[in-house]
Amino acid sequence: MYIGELASLTGATPKAIRHYEKLGLLPVAKRKGNYRIYEEIDVQSVKMIRLAQAVGFSLSELYDLSALKYKNNRFPVEVAQQLIQKKNQQIIEQKKALNRLQEDLKQLEDEIIQTYITHKIPA
Repeated sequence: MYIGELASLTGATPKAIRHYEKLGLLPVAKRKGNYRIYEEIDVQSVKMIRLAQAVGFSLSELYDLSALKYKNNRFPVEVAQQLIQKKNQQIIEQKKALNRLQEDLKQLEDEIIQTYITHKIPA
């Protein structure tokens, strides 16, 4: 299939697909003249890349996973699970950091109210 059909099947743009190929997330496509030719495995790869990006993975985080998939001609489920667990831990840490920030904002608000109301300092 040509790049336009791959784009249509995956929701990715041809530009994004060429970018994935340039980064090594997709193997260099076979050619028929000047046209890139893709296979069904590429459809699944682009779908996986787009879904992974949607849940917070960067393209660089997906490189090893994609490389293993094409090298072994099978999806490395164990590696994917490790990446997902690592991303989940990062999200937990981000949530903790956001909660601390929210607490700090509340403390700042309380201090401002206390200072300006108690001491009747003009704003």
